[in-house]
Amino acid sequence: MSKLKRATWWKMFYHQRAVIESVSDNDAGMGLKAAFRYFDGESIQAEDLTQAAFTVFCVMRPYIDESRLDYENSVKNGRKGSATRWGDDSAL
Repeated sequence: MSKLKRATWWKMFYHQRAVIESVSDNDAGMGLKAAFRYFDGESIQAEDLTQAAFTVFCVMRPYIDESRLDYENSVKNGRKGSATRWGDDSAL
């Protein structure tokens, strides 16, 4: 079984705590679960969550998108570095 090649983390910041603390535990859990589904590539629809759960999800979504982009850029830069070092233009 091959290792999944993708971002494996996203950032959470302390300032996000206020939003998460302001909703019920149930809504916080639903929002977090939605964030993990989104991270795995699933589509999240606002109408599938309560307003509070969708708010929790939206607090995390930009950082999930950022981690995906950072991973993609890291892979591209690694390929460019390899091609430069080893002269393999097919890696680009």
